[in-house]
Amino acid sequence: MAARIVLAVRESQYIEPVLQYVHHSEYGDMLRISAFSKMAAFVEFMKGDEIPDAVVGDASFIEAWLVEGRTTVPWAVLSEDVGYSGKSIGGLAGGVMIAKYQALPSLLESMLQLCEISRVRTASSVKEETLVLGVVSCSGSNGKTTIALNLAKQLGGIGLSVFYLNLESVDSSGLFLRPPTGNAPGLERLLYEIQASRGKEADEVDLGRYVLRHEALLSDAFRPVGNVKEMLQMTKRDTLDLLERLAAGGYDVVIVDTGSLEEERAEAVLQRCGMLLWVLKHDDISLHKTVRWLSHCTAPHSGMPANLLDKSRFVVNLATNSMEGRLPPEGITFDCILPFIPSWALQHREELCLNSPQFQREILEFCKAFIEPALPLVFTGKGQYE
Repeated sequence: MAARIVLAVRESQYIEPVLQYVHHSEYGDMLRISAFSKMAAFVEFMKGDEIPDAVVGDASFIEAWLVEGRTTVPWAVLSEDVGYSGKSIGGLAGGVMIAKYQALPSLLESMLQLCEISRVRTASSVKEETLVLGVVSCSGSNGKTTIALNLAKQLGGIGLSVFYLNLESVDSSGLFLRPPTGNAPGLERLLYEIQASRGKEADEVDLGRYVLRHEALLSDAFRPVGNVKEMLQMTKRDTLDLLERLAAGGYDVVIVDTGSLEEERAEAVLQRCGMLLWVLKHDDISLHKTVRWLSHCTAPHSGMPANLLDKSRFVVNLATNSMEGRLPPEGITFDCILPFIPSWALQHREELCLNSPQFQREILEFCKAFIEPALPLVFTGKGQYE
C-alpha cells in the first residue's frame, strides 16, 4: 500500500516537479502525495478524517498544524539551510529536518523513511519472542548478503529493533557497508568470553559492550572479524550460544547471514532459526544444489529439525523475464521473486545494492507477506500508530 504524504510549501512551483517525478517514476506505486501551497487549505485538510502517514512542509505550515494537529503523525520541516540538518527551528521540536533542495530520489526516500516511523509497533503489541531469521544459499553469487542487508535495512527502517549477524568465514558485508563507528571489541573477543563462562554459576558476559550501530543499515551488528581462523574455529555450540544470547537481547529480529552449508555455524542456524530463507537463482545449477541440500536436510537422522521445510521460504534473486512460465522443481515454492537490477553492473555497485527503490519495494512486500505473521501488528492492523 502506498504511503500517504502531505506536502505543504509556500511555492506552487516547488510542488509541480515533485508530483510529476512521482507520477512518472517507480515511486508512483510507493507514494501518494497530497500537496498544498495555501495555508488555509492545508489546515482545513489536516482537520479532516484522513490521517496521513507523514507530513512534510515549510516551518510555518508545520507550526500552524501542530497547534492542534495529530502529534502521533511523523513530520519533517523542509530546511533551505543544510546546516540546520538534525536541529529544531524556533519553537518546533519532535520532528526531523529534510533538505528542501536536493535530488528528487533522495527527497522522496527521506519521505518514505519518515512515514515508516508511523508503523513502529507499540510496546503493548503482541510479541512472543525474537524472530531469528536465517539466510542461506547452496551456491555462490546468488546475492544472499545483498538480500540479508536489504532485509535488515527495511525492517530497521519501519522501527523494528534489528540485529544483523554475519557468520560467513569471510565477512562480505564490508563490501556494502562502511565499518561501524565505535571502539567496541569484536566478535572474536565475545566468543572467547562465552567459552570461558561455560560451567560457571554466574554468567557475566555483557553482550551490550560488543554491539555497534550501523546507521546506514538501521541495525545493530558486531565488528567484522578480521582473522579468518577465528571464524573457522567457531563451533556449532559457540553459534547456538551466541544466537540464544541475541534472541534474549530484546531485538525484534535477528538476521543471520550464513556461509557455506557444510559449516557448523550454518548447521546451528538451520537448527535454531524460526524462519529460513533459501536464496537461489533460477538456473539449473542453483536449483539442483538447492533440491539436493533440501533432500539431505529433511532426511531421517539428518540431525535437522523436523519442521525445517515448514519454516523455509524460497527467494529467487536476480530474476529476468526469461524465467516466465518455468515451474519450480518439486518440493519448492517460489515465495518471492526479486528482480535483476541492471545498475548493479556499474562501478560502485556496492552502494547501489542498498539503495534500489525497485528492489527495496519487493523486499518490503516479502516482509509484509512472511515477516508479518511472525511479528504481528508490524505492517498492518491494530497498532499501526503509536
